[in-house]
Amino acid sequence: MNWIRMTASITGALLLNIACYSGPLAFAADSGGKAQDSATWVRYTDNAEGAFSIEVPVGWQVQGGMYRFGYFDVRWMMDVRSLDGKVIVRINDPNIPPYVLPGPHSGPAGHAAIRPNMYQMVVDNYREAQPYAESYAKRRFENVCTSLAFKPSDWTPSLPQAWQLPPRGGRSTQASIAYDCKTSDGARVVNVYARNSVIGDQGLWMVDPMISILATPDKLQLARSMTQHMIDSWQENPQWKQYQDQLTQAGLAQMKQEFGQFMQHMAAYHQQREAAMNQQVTQFEKRQQAQADQVSSWGNLLTGVTNLYDPVTDTHFQVFSGPKANYYVNGNGVKINSNIDPGNGFRQVQDLGP
Repeated sequence: MNWIRMTASITGALLLNIACYSGPLAFAADSGGKAQDSATWVRYTDNAEGAFSIEVPVGWQVQGGMYRFGYFDVRWMMDVRSLDGKVIVRINDPNIPPYVLPGPHSGPAGHAAIRPNMYQMVVDNYREAQPYAESYAKRRFENVCTSLAFKPSDWTPSLPQAWQLPPRGGRSTQASIAYDCKTSDGARVVNVYARNSVIGDQGLWMVDPMISILATPDKLQLARSMTQHMIDSWQENPQWKQYQDQLTQAGLAQMKQEFGQFMQHMAAYHQQREAAMNQQVTQFEKRQQAQADQVSSWGNLLTGVTNLYDPVTDTHFQVFSGPKANYYVNGNGVKINSNIDPGNGFRQVQDLGP
């Protein structure tokens, strides 16, 4: 995956620049009813940067894409949910940062290692995948599951070649855990898979991938098979890889010089892109917090829908809430969540809120 390929070459430079002790687009595919026992697939391309594509089920609520936290810090996520709320699958999580081990350049455990516009890391001791996955599952589903009962896991996803660790990869552990989850809407099963890996010899470690499933017992096998299908269909865009490699090399060269000169050199080229990306991250975090504060019912907690009104056709409809400010629709009924007018026949509709 992207981080694994990029970080091996930049870790040393990043650590030398850590101060001492110092998205995505969302859409809802049209559907005529509830989730079925089989899925029809459509290829979804990351609309934030065109970094990757992945197959997603038609008629499900889909959110995800590439989230940029800095020139070197990019994280992707795909989240799919059935309209009846019986299956929720998330592959990766942009809220999980890259980590760096405590040391003379990075500082003690427990503080942020942030270089503005470059990366947002956290200094922490390496944690095994098993306890990390357990902690993540409890945090991820604490507002949904009234109780979590640990149970033996009988599922581990198969990772494609593109996601394998490089030959010089350091320490790595993986874990697949399961819980029985009680909710106000009935029984659910939680599956979480995590792989925690130390990359290179400079102390960088990351959780990649992090995969979580929440499903009713009768839909669990469907959820697992769909998760595997999505993983197998993931493809990185070679043009984006070249673009990111160019950023990486430019950053390496410039970070050997005074940081201010680097920022001056890059600011003009990236000013518009940086503003859009920062707004995307801000809106994503605000919407997440707003939903946590305002949504108390099971349905809204799982679906997070937004009501829209199209004055041209005088119709009301709902879409899955996205991280960006505006919503647009074209004559074919395709809906886009974006900060800017996408053009090409799209018109802005009115956001009526959740």
